[in-house]
Amino acid sequence: MKMQRVMQNNCAVFRTGEILDEGHRLIHDVFAGIAEVRVSDRSMTWNSDLIETLEFDNLIAQAVVTMDSAGRTHREPRRACARGLSGPRRQNWMKHTLAWFDDATGKGRARYRQCTPTR
Repeated sequence: MKMQRVMQNNCAVFRTGEILDEGHRLIHDVFAGIAEVRVSDRSMTWNSDLIETLEFDNLIAQAVVTMDSAGRTHREPRRACARGLSGPRRQNWMKHTLAWFDDATGKGRARYRQCTPTR
């Protein structure tokens, strides 16, 4: 629930640098609590507790990578889009994104490759 609130409040389309900075801190706080997550249901049939824990493990990694890359690289294009700037300038920001997450450090990073224009 905390992860969902952080992503909705701090990593939406319309955001500022301050909001991203706060979100970066908050999502890393959520990630730091992952060691406290426990599966209490030990049933061998449909174990929804286990499924939800596995989903959280995947989603928190995606959230950290998203927040880390948004905070470092996407401030200007997002604010520019929010201000209504579009057209040829915006095309410079169309890129392929590759993202990595390091379980040991809890850090995410993204690298970009230019898109090839299609006609």
